Amino acid sequence: MSSDDGTQSRLQQQRRVPRIAAALLAAAFVFLVLLPLLPSPYVSGGARLALFLLPLPPLLAFGGTLAALLDRKIGETSKGLWAIGSALFGFVCVPALFVLVTLIAGP
Repeated sequence: MSSDDGTQSRLQQQRRVPRIAAALLAAAFVFLVLLPLLPSPYVSGGARLALFLLPLPPLLAFGGTLAALLDRKIGETSKGLWAIGSALFGFVCVPALFVLVTLIAGP
């Protein structure tokens, strides 16, 4: 007779995708694509609205890193992969945003 110590049920309950991190990464991607399409109205002080919104995609991606690290229902391997992937996406967001703005708006 084998004894079940609950490890099998815990493995079945673990998710492979942290929901909050995935939602933050999806929001960062959508925002990254939509930001160059926004009109650039001036707000108070003559600064462009896009300058205030520019750091949002990397911040959302780094929020996904924290959410992946703090999620208790995913496995350690998945947690590490999601955290590293979210951080890399956060670093890639900045140059990607400049490339997209240049492609859409022109030099």
